[in-house]
Amino acid sequence: MKPTHLFRAVGCLCFLLICSLFWAATPVSAGMLSENRVSGKTNIVEVTGYGKTEEEARMNAEVKAIVSTIGSFVTQQTEIINDQLVSDKITEIAAGTITKVEVIKPFNGSSITIKAHVSVKEVMKFCKNNGIGTEIEGSAIASEFNRQERNERGEQTALSGLSGKIQAILNRAFDYKVIADEPKLNQYSKYNANREWVATDEFILPLTVEVYSNENFKILYQEIMTTLKGITMTPSEAATYKKMGKEVFEFSVFSESDIKKYYSGWHTGNSMFPERTNKNTVYLRTNPRNVFYNLFGESEVTQMNKQFIVRMTGSSDQIGASSFTPIETLSIRYKKYDVNNYAPYMYMSQLRKTPLDRIKFYPYDQVLIIPSQGNILTGVMALDYKVPISRLKQYKKIEVFPLNR
Repeated sequence: MKPTHLFRAVGCLCFLLICSLFWAATPVSAGMLSENRVSGKTNIVEVTGYGKTEEEARMNAEVKAIVSTIGSFVTQQTEIINDQLVSDKITEIAAGTITKVEVIKPFNGSSITIKAHVSVKEVMKFCKNNGIGTEIEGSAIASEFNRQERNERGEQTALSGLSGKIQAILNRAFDYKVIADEPKLNQYSKYNANREWVATDEFILPLTVEVYSNENFKILYQEIMTTLKGITMTPSEAATYKKMGKEVFEFSVFSESDIKKYYSGWHTGNSMFPERTNKNTVYLRTNPRNVFYNLFGESEVTQMNKQFIVRMTGSSDQIGASSFTPIETLSIRYKKYDVNNYAPYMYMSQLRKTPLDRIKFYPYDQVLIIPSQGNILTGVMALDYKVPISRLKQYKKIEVFPLNR
């Protein structure tokens, strides 16, 4: 290898690390950096190195830490350094530029994972002392960073706008049905002088409110998918992001129909969710977790199903949704609402315990499950309403009304 090749190669290395100073000074969107990140004038890179010995594997990891972003910005005319050439020079470079090494996964006989802290200041000093020039197009790098930042800001704006649309649609996306069972005398409503339970004129009126998706969920599902498909990265864009050390967020949306079809043939060894495909999965630049967790977290789904009020015609009595409790289908009393009746295995009930699970965001899996049509049971709320016989006699009809309409 000619000496000029060495200087060109190390020049690429230095310039790329200098560019990280530009990166550090640029405002960064939330979720933009993950395993590779910039802190002040230090590049923090998590990498895995391989080798027959721990020393060899650690050296390989340090090589990767320093050259991890070279492939993204070197012009076609610049000759790329090979592994041997990097290894020959890495001892000199690493001695001054890698200021700290944290072992994430110890050497296991073939590999080691480290988090390397690379000093940009020391890289600049090394380059200056060695008089190394480069053949990198700086304007192309700046242009690429600017383009990425514009895309990230646009993506965040789109997700924020989608959040507002979802909330507006959800206000009109549920229909309700109230069921009143036969009232029963409350035999345990009062103690007597002997501290024994005695019957009074109080009755228990079992009430159940069923919550169903309506046709607005079809609009909601289409709005979510259209927005996500409009901002997703192509496979080549996602590959470029990963090469630069940026995290790509894989996010999937499954309809209730997708889940029902998948669970109908579910068996031991299957994953919890259907296969991710281009139809149901997108690749995002920023983490969508906060947006969808704030909309479809467990407590949020419960609250969106409880936007109703129950009124007793013939009296002034009414009951707010806060008095009702979501049922679990594991209870014999509510077995008819079992959401797993199409699943072939009993322990499937541990995956979905209530109709509320038909709308659910799984933050660690980055998966959203949501109905794509109307007439899907999404919640069942129950209350044993205690009422004196004098007021019970006034009730002519029990009705449920949605709020916000």
